[in-house]
Amino acid sequence: MKKVVSLLHALFIVVVASLANADQPLPKPGVLNDETIMTSQRLSGYDTLVIRDFSTDGAVYDRIDDEEKLKVDAMKPLVVKTLTLSIETEMAKRKLFKHVVLNGAAQDNTVILEGSFTEFNGGSRALRFWVGFGAGKTYLKVKGHLLDAKSGKELVTFEDQEAGFKGVASMENFEDLFPHQAQGLGQNIGEFIEKLY
Repeated sequence: MKKVVSLLHALFIVVVASLANADQPLPKPGVLNDETIMTSQRLSGYDTLVIRDFSTDGAVYDRIDDEEKLKVDAMKPLVVKTLTLSIETEMAKRKLFKHVVLNGAAQDNTVILEGSFTEFNGGSRALRFWVGFGAGKTYLKVKGHLLDAKSGKELVTFEDQEAGFKGVASMENFEDLFPHQAQGLGQNIGEFIEKLY
């Protein structure tokens, strides 16, 4: 009888532990600079991903003077489009969702990706040349989230910074680097989504 009671007790502990873990958020993928996961369900439960263009409203300009700011303002549509298309390309390459829609309407079984650019940092060519080791790097920052279209519930939030494509050591200016960095951000976000799928 003691064996049966011990076995039932052990089984009860296993069941309670598994039920408790069912509501735990998914582990952080560790791909982006900052990741907050609120969902315990994988994204594979969704048929469609809607990718909305990231906003540039309220983005901070750092190490960019007034004359350069006009150049950044002119290139914003290109940078936004580059990020959107890069994420779309990553989703097509990874074959995760049945449908990937750009800026379209969301149906019931849809997850929505949206966000904003938070910083355009022009860097310093002099610091990159004289100091090196990442000083004076040119970079872009974004923040975003994934939403359940039906409930509007936030599933995931994230922030990322991209200084890739020679942004750390290059003597190139931000006009040459920002579009390539937007593409790199899209690749990072694609990998992040894949690890949550």
